[in-house]
Amino acid sequence: MNVKFAVLVAIILSFFLACPADAKNIFGAGRDLVVEEGQTVNNVAVIGGQITVNGLVEQNVLAIAGSVVLTNKAVVRGQVIVVGGIVARGSGSMVFGDITEVNASTLTEAFQSAMRGELEGWSLILNIISLCFFAIILIIAMIMTLLLPRQLTLITGAIEAHCFKSFFWGVLATLMTVPLFMLLAVSIIGIFLIPLAFTAILLAVIVGFIASGAILGNVIISRIFRGYRKSLVKETLVGLCLLWLLGWLPFYVGMLIKAFAITIGLGGVALTLTRKTVRPTENPAPSD
Repeated sequence: MNVKFAVLVAIILSFFLACPADAKNIFGAGRDLVVEEGQTVNNVAVIGGQITVNGLVEQNVLAIAGSVVLTNKAVVRGQVIVVGGIVARGSGSMVFGDITEVNASTLTEAFQSAMRGELEGWSLILNIISLCFFAIILIIAMIMTLLLPRQLTLITGAIEAHCFKSFFWGVLATLMTVPLFMLLAVSIIGIFLIPLAFTAILLAVIVGFIASGAILGNVIISRIFRGYRKSLVKETLVGLCLLWLLGWLPFYVGMLIKAFAITIGLGGVALTLTRKTVRPTENPAPSD
């Protein structure tokens, strides 16, 4: 697996999260999908199931925690990507793009390649680590959008209402991180508080990044689809996939985009917390 694999996964995930399933785009979770003989679709994606292609897929086939079966009459004009499964091909099947498999066999080969000092092996391992970390962020995002939507909405609202202030707070919080740990390290009690402080800061960074993704997803979806009904879950997942995709841009552009999203998101978290902590005093009742 290389950078292209990560980019393709982000593109396809963004596409299926943004677009409703129809006759041209098939998406499933926890079930098997079949492209029948004579049937033509644009994309096919499944999570936790098997894809069987008998017909024509104009673009890409993606299976996560599943496998892909290409029969003798299968035609795929794009990529075939399988994560946690295998690709079984008939002798007459045609695939015009690349076929990428990520499973126990490829991981073993990657580790062996890395042990030999080959760059390709290390590239695969780093991409897998990045993908796993991204999956953790998606899980946290799902929990927040389903169980804590109000808190996430407060953070996104603070960022949208005070962009420059959020960015300033994010820069300030970043600069204060090292002095904070140095201050904690000079006392015995502070040493025991370091893991707690690190966890709190990491959680704030992740939540801020999720909030940035929700804002980006809302902007992208609302501009592409007219009459779009607001959905925090869809906006957040699409925005995070797009941020992850943009993070692979070369010449440090991707790193700068991610750094900006993290910084302004962290500032939004800090701004929201300070607003909750510092409440305006109520006006005293007028005296007689």
